[in-house]
Formats: sequence, C-alpha cells, structure tokens
Amino acid sequence: MNERYAIPFPYPDELLYGVITRYHLRANNTNPKWTYKEVYGTENVIPTIDLPSHIEAFSRRCMSLEMTADDWIKYHTFYPFYAPFLPKDRANRLRQLMKGPNGSGIHTLVGITASTVDRNSDLRLCHQCYEEEINKFGEPYWHRIHQLPGVWVCPVHRDVLHRITYPVSDRYGLTILPISRKMFSSVPIAANLSGKIVGKLSGIARDIQALMQTNEMPALYESKNIFLPRLLKQGYVTARGRIRQQKLEEQFVIFYGRELLGMLDSLPHGNDYSWLNVATRSARRAIHPLRQILLIRFLYGSFNGYLAQSELDYAPFGRGPWPCLNKAAEHYRKPVITDLRITRCTDTGRPVGTFTCECGFAYSRRGPDQSENDKYHRGQIKSFGPIWMDKLQECLRKGISYRSMAALLGVDTNTVIKYAKGTVTVRKPEPAITRLPRKSSSPVRSKGSKNTRIDWEKRDLELSWIVEEACRAILADRENKPVRITAAAIGKRVGKLSLLEKKKPKLPVTMAVISAYLETESQFQIRRVRWAAEQMAGEWPIKRWKLVKKAGLRPGYAQEVSDEIDRCIEQRSLMYRIAFTEVTPSWLH
Repeated sequence: MNERYAIPFPYPDELLYGVITRYHLRANNTNPKWTYKEVYGTENVIPTIDLPSHIEAFSRRCMSLEMTADDWIKYHTFYPFYAPFLPKDRANRLRQLMKGPNGSGIHTLVGITASTVDRNSDLRLCHQCYEEEINKFGEPYWHRIHQLPGVWVCPVHRDVLHRITYPVSDRYGLTILPISRKMFSSVPIAANLSGKIVGKLSGIARDIQALMQTNEMPALYESKNIFLPRLLKQGYVTARGRIRQQKLEEQFVIFYGRELLGMLDSLPHGNDYSWLNVATRSARRAIHPLRQILLIRFLYGSFNGYLAQSELDYAPFGRGPWPCLNKAAEHYRKPVITDLRITRCTDTGRPVGTFTCECGFAYSRRGPDQSENDKYHRGQIKSFGPIWMDKLQECLRKGISYRSMAALLGVDTNTVIKYAKGTVTVRKPEPAITRLPRKSSSPVRSKGSKNTRIDWEKRDLELSWIVEEACRAILADRENKPVRITAAAIGKRVGKLSLLEKKKPKLPVTMAVISAYLETESQFQIRRVRWAAEQMAGEWPIKRWKLVKKAGLRPGYAQEVSDEIDRCIEQRSLMYRIAFTEVTPSWLH
C-alpha cells in the first residue's frame, strides 16, 4: 500500500472498480500493476467491472473504512443483480469465489459466458450525474447502475447513457473518469430513440435499480412458482393448470415491442424452448436477470409492484389463522384455524382452500380473496366434526324443528334431515333381564348392514392427500425407471384401485388431484428422456440412438419429444466443455 495514500471511501453506488481507479489516480501510479500490488497484494489480477475476485484480500487492506468483504460485494459489485436468480448454493459459491484469489470460474458459474444477452464491454456514464458529482464531491465516479445489462437510460435523469471512447485502457489497465469533460470523449450508446422507447427503457432501469437497492435479497430462481399466481389471475393459465404460452408471448411482445426486445436481446423465439417459455415452466434452468425483470414488469407493472403484490399472490386467502365457521362451536368466526390446504379448481383454475379446524369442522371455498369479508364466506362443508354432531342430537332431543335447527347449525334443512336420520336412533327401554356376555366386546355388524354409514366427504379428502403424495413420490423418484402417472397406476400404488374405479362420483376432490397429475404419452416420454440423460451422465459423447434406447422410446414419437432429446444432448455437451471449471452455465441462450 502506498504510504501516502489510503484507499478512498466509496461513494453511493460506486463500482469497486471505480474505487480502485480513484486510488490509482491519487497514488500517481504510472503502471496499473503497482496499484494491483498495493490494493490486492498481488499484481496477477485482471480488473473486472462486474464480478471481481480477491475481495477478501482487498478488504483487509482498507480496514480503516470499516467495510467487510460482504459489504463490498453487496454495495459495489453486480452480485445483487445475479444472485437472486441463482439457486442458493450457487449464489453462495459465487460469493466465495469473489472473496477468494481465483476468479477464473466466476462468469461461467453465473452463466454470463453462455448467455446471448450482451455483457457491457465499455464503461458508461450519465452527463447530468457527472456534473452533480463534481459539484457535490469534487470528482466524478463510475456508477454501478449505469454498467448493468439492460440499463440504457439513467434511472434518475432519464437521459440516454454515454460510453467513454477516450481515454480507454485495455483489459489489463484502469479506465479513469477524468475530472473535466474536456479531458475525455464519449458517444451515446443509442441514437434516434423514440420518446416511447426511452420511456420504457427508463422504467426498466428503475426496476433494476429497485432490485439493487432491495435490503433483503428475494429468491427468484423458481420462476414458475413465483409467477404462476399472477399468470392465473391474468388469464394465462388453463383450468388444467397449463400456461397459454402463445397468448403470453403475443401479449408480451405487444407490451414491449419487437424493437425494444431486440435491443435487449430478449425477443422470444416462438418455440417450446424460448426463454419466455422456460421461465413459466418447472425446468431447472435459470433465466438471465434482465429477462426476469422484463417478465416481472409485464406481470406486475414494476419491480416494486411485484414486491408489494407477490406476497398477496402467494397467499390467496390471506395470512392465517383463519376463522372457524362452525356455528355449533363457541369459537364460531374466531381465527383459530391454522390448517389450510390449497389446490386448484379443475373448472376455473382458481385456488381452492380447504380449512380444517381442531373441532373437526372443515370447509372449502374458492379464492383468491378480494376483501376482508371474503374470509367469512364458506363454500362446501367437508366435515362437520363431533361438536356439530352433538349439537344436532341435542336439538333433536329438544324437539326443535328442522328449519330452526338449520338456522342454528348454519346449514340448509335438507342437510339437517339427512344427518338427523343417519345419526340419531330411538332407543327403547331395555327389559330387566340378565344378558349373557358375548365372546367379543366389539359390536357385530353384517357386511351389508344399513346402519353402516360412510362419510364420503371425509374419505374423499383423506384419499386426495394420499393420492397427491403418491403422485409426487413418482415424480421425485430419480433412481428407478419412470412410471407413467395414470389413474390405474395411482390406484394400485395406494391400494385403492377398486375404490377409484367404482366410486368416482363420490370422490370429486381425489379425481381432481389425479387429473392434475395425469401425463399424456408425450409428457411421459419427455420425462423418460430426462431420466435416461441423467443415467448417462458419465458417458461422453452421448449418442442419440443410445439415449433413445435407454429411454425405451419406440419409433413415431412426437416432435416435442425429439426436441427434448436434442436439448438433453446439447446440455450434456455444454456441461462437458466446462467440466474443468466444476460449474454449470445457467442463463438460457
């Protein structure tokens, strides 16, 4: 470290790279390697604008600033731009690489090297910000927000950014932002943009700035789970839970325009593996942050709108506890229910909540809630429970009319009559005689006894849970050869095949769950192809005929299955090429 100069304190939103350039200027070093030796402890460093390494060593050399390596990463690098869209373990790996001395695999880990979204190769500035910084701080600096992909306009001044053309150093040097405009040259990064496009670019820049300024980093990797409630609300999801991809793409392109999407390298390709299609599927492939921001802005209006609304979308029935609507209970309409299960309506695609109270009363209703009073709305009663049944019997013993009982119990008269006949028996006085004890203490009841009553609503609810667990277990099994999800396969797996075949009308919830998981022949074949590709992970190169044979495919499979075979082969090829970096490219290209 130069004994006369310390590393300067960073300005708001300043690049760590910019801090080093200011130190380089103050220290009057003529060779950038001298600066690298002083700030990093080694001169074998290539300065990186977006995701630099050696940050732990750098932070130790500026301890007087009271900033940790994590502080530098969060506030002065591109880490907050990429990390929310990575799996948690990969985001942690990225942080460790940035702290450490070997940053050779950073850009491959993030997926930048495999992405078709251009990485900014030159430094950018806003001339109004430049003048304000000189007046406020006495010197200008490189803003982090101005260098991020997708930022073409200053989010503060709405001016098109300029890229510096002179003086510009090579990749091993340091480009300093001079203190006088006469000392450098710059040109706009885009010319002849319409006011409409500038306005849209300004909104995108503000959304990216909102992402960078978020205190708690959101988890945005599982994009389908994040966007599904909003897609459903806006009519892009069918009753069976499928995304209307063609409609979504058409409206998305209309919203932004082809010219703007082309500028941002984010125009969907119109096929099953376009980035927009993958972003709304459960595929384990990350989407470039810029494209995620575009989709968030399309669905929610802005990133801040997403932060405000996403919590509500994830909770279509609000936050619990929820009220019990058992009129026979003392806690009627009080928030005591903590057990909520959310499914999808097979007719409308809307969320259906099943609320189960400890008193045994369970009911369901469709969502999402539109007002506070909606939580007191009750749809179908799934189970009445012992408290309600005891109240019914008490009313019957008192001789209360069916209509009055219906009002007291919160049901219609026919329901009271049905349950009254099935639950209340008139007992005759037993004669005073001595009865011989039976051999068994359990009551004897014939198989076809009319006194046997089955609560089909309760059985349907319980069976639906068992069926859904079985479907999930089949999909989660990666070790064994895939099994196609059919009604018969599920029935055999849970030991209820006969019941599912003969009592379908009495099991509406269970049949709806099965329908949601049923696979077409092509869907099942695609899942077999993916399984086969995983089983062949150690082979290189993967030959198409071997993959087809491993998946057990017969000639005549659909085009979408063929496309999946090509994708798996391409993905394995890409993984092989970067095997020495021990990472996997993530952004869709």
